[in-house]
Amino acid sequence: MDKVINKITIFFYLSLASFPLMRANINSIFIIFCCLFAIYDFLKNKKKFVLNTKIIGLTSVFWMFLFKEIVSSDFNITIILLHLPFLILPFLFFFKPDFINDEIKKKSLFIFQISVFIQTIIYLIVFLKKYNIDQLFSINNYKIPLFRTYVFDNTNVEIHPTYFSAFLLCSFTISLFVGLKSKLKKHLLFQLINICFTLFFISVFVSKIIIIILFFTVILYVVIEIKNKNNILKTISLILFFGAFTLFGFKNLLKERFYEINSEINKPIEGDYHNSINIRVAIIKCSLNLLKKVPILGYGQNLQKKLNDCYKTNNNSNFHTLATYNTHNYYFNLVLYGGWLFLLFFLSYIYYIFFKIKYPKIIIVILIQVLLINSTENFLSRHHGILLFMYFISLFLIPKKTLKNFS
Repeated sequence: MDKVINKITIFFYLSLASFPLMRANINSIFIIFCCLFAIYDFLKNKKKFVLNTKIIGLTSVFWMFLFKEIVSSDFNITIILLHLPFLILPFLFFFKPDFINDEIKKKSLFIFQISVFIQTIIYLIVFLKKYNIDQLFSINNYKIPLFRTYVFDNTNVEIHPTYFSAFLLCSFTISLFVGLKSKLKKHLLFQLINICFTLFFISVFVSKIIIIILFFTVILYVVIEIKNKNNILKTISLILFFGAFTLFGFKNLLKERFYEINSEINKPIEGDYHNSINIRVAIIKCSLNLLKKVPILGYGQNLQKKLNDCYKTNNNSNFHTLATYNTHNYYFNLVLYGGWLFLLFFLSYIYYIFFKIKYPKIIIVILIQVLLINSTENFLSRHHGILLFMYFISLFLIPKKTLKNFS
């Protein structure tokens, strides 16, 4: 009986890595079942519940939002539920069963990559049911890639295109920093294919911030490989391949998206004339205006209303009624939602993660990527963003002596 329960527990721990395939509610169900089996193992083995500084530090963002909601006059349980992964995932891995070992962690990385691969194929199939393959690189009237717009609106798993691009970037990073070191030929072949695959679809989604971070990730990889005096020829070959693949394969698509910044950044929103660039400019202006007079405890639940009022007052357009436009900057959002102390507390949390917990190289790179994405998205204000961030932080709560396996 115990062997069966152990296998079921392993299944649910591994299933946590498949969140790119799941809607938020389905993913939450898997997390709950994982918790139940972890609690069963904890009680069966009569383990002691001890809170140390590490678990308190890793869960502190949840307590920050909980405290904010308690002291506010408009307590919102939705905010608390959204930020539960900041609490649950560290506990799940800190108090994990003993048989959830390094081998499970390695399998989890692979399952995450396979999940991203499968979900991307699903998106592609959905797209090709209506459009031709050559329209994969088309731009719609709002200068946004047709593919990313269509799959976001017409699939069961609704993941914001930039967030899914972040999944692709993370999968690419795992292949680059860990997968290419594999000594198994089949696994190495998959990692090479995955590098091409993720690179291709990152270019198809053309999320500007992800493209920029991809560029710096590759540069970082080159610097590390050269510094460690690893195979320089392999490194140079990979970089030449990345450059040729991106520039020649997606030159027009990338040029169109990045040229938009120069052509649209100074054009005001007028009526129905709006696009991703001038809307982003309007968002930044309103965010900065609100920052000048932010209350000590922030605007709380009134933040979106304050932003919408600013959009309406300063633009001759109803663009803000067609979709919800938040600050698109997580650091602005922290200040405007909870005040400057909120931002200071979060930065202390990031400092703790980087300097007080000895994470392997791959996790540090992924954390930096997420922090950069936060500069243009409220990445940690959505379920899939929080999950990506907290899952990898929690997965690698491993003994210091084993970190070399994932360097």
